[in-house]
Amino acid sequence: MLKIYKYILFFLVLFTLGSCSKYQTLVKKGTPDQKYKAALKYYAKDDYFHAQQLFDELIVIYRGTNKLERIYYLYAQTYYKQGDYIVASYHFKYFAKTFPKSQYAEESLYLSAYCKYLDSPPDNLDQTSTKEAISDMQMFINLYPNSDKIDEANKVMDELRAKLVTKDFDSAKQYYKTQYFKAAVYALSQHIKDYPASPYREEAMFLIIEANFDFASKSIYRKQKERYTNVITAYNDYIASYPEGKYTKQAHKYMKSANNRIAQIDAQRTKKINRKLKV
Repeated sequence: MLKIYKYILFFLVLFTLGSCSKYQTLVKKGTPDQKYKAALKYYAKDDYFHAQQLFDELIVIYRGTNKLERIYYLYAQTYYKQGDYIVASYHFKYFAKTFPKSQYAEESLYLSAYCKYLDSPPDNLDQTSTKEAISDMQMFINLYPNSDKIDEANKVMDELRAKLVTKDFDSAKQYYKTQYFKAAVYALSQHIKDYPASPYREEAMFLIIEANFDFASKSIYRKQKERYTNVITAYNDYIASYPEGKYTKQAHKYMKSANNRIAQIDAQRTKKINRKLKV
């Protein structure tokens, strides 16, 4: 059995060396037509690496000819098939711009945006490429409103936008976690304003109550009443939107505590005023 494996390995090595030798000879001595036919064969066999190398050379050779359109389209596809989405996106977009009347133009523009979607990182990372994917996909929808890929494009857009919403909310919530309460109130309020249909809207409204309360409790005395009043305002906003919400009981506790603190502050001020009047 061991001998059989050795023979198999031996012939595989010979075949690989022979294939490499054949490819190198083609690169060095092959005619443009031979390279073109070989590139198509490599592509058909899913050998995108070797097809890509040949297409790369053929783009220069056939520039300005009718063959360039197909060569460049397949060249872009080789990057896509190998998972190099950023480079593939660039070439698909360039193809659609260079050959707007091509039978591949619509597909290429879609794939240009789709590649950026595939390259979009998890929502806890920078979302620059996500925003670019949305922009490019919207451009595709605008240019090809009757495309059979519109439904798929809209689904992609929804997924990308959801990622931006999550990223924005997590960033706003981070201010609260790091005890930057004033910044948290602003960021969470802005999240609600920018994304009124956000799935995190209720939690954001409750966190505004918490952040306002914590901000008030850590403030200097003369500013506490105003800031505890903001807690009550945030509570009223939350209850108006979610009268039976997930955080209603907790929100009510913050509101009650804020009212008690305001009452205490008012009582202390009244005592000070009365003392001065007696004097």
